[in-house]
Amino acid sequence: MIKNISKEVILQASLQKQEELINNFDNRVSEMRSDANSQNQSASQSEDRLAGNVEVLSTLESELAFVQMEIGQLKTLNASHVSNEVEPGAVVVTNQRIFFIAISSEKIEIDGHVIYGISTNAPIMATTKVEEVPRPEPAGASTNVDSLKPVNGIPKSL
Repeated sequence: MIKNISKEVILQASLQKQEELINNFDNRVSEMRSDANSQNQSASQSEDRLAGNVEVLSTLESELAFVQMEIGQLKTLNASHVSNEVEPGAVVVTNQRIFFIAISSEKIEIDGHVIYGISTNAPIMATTKVEEVPRPEPAGASTNVDSLKPVNGIPKSL
């Protein structure tokens, strides 16, 4: 049985995971820049290597910019907003998995449950439709998790 997990907890865990990713990319970019500045090789030895390093550095810088943009998207989400459709910030609970609609990210684990991040630009989003499923709540309980089930949308292989 899937336990109710607050959307705020999912959002905070996603932000933390994204911060870790940014720090990793930032460290790799800094290391590559440092290595490029400290090379003491002859011109013939370093020319091919330098061209390869410049390409890798450029790719890492692009990836860093992308994950920084994604964390900006996460920071705009309102965890208290209850979604009645698949939209940025929605938590989609199926009979097999939990999805957080925001950015494509590594899975996160909260209270023994795995949550998968799906980008709003992912091809699956174009075919995902949901219907609201009433979910009885115990008296006095509150939750920020959206109770949605997929209809003609998320395949079992995800």
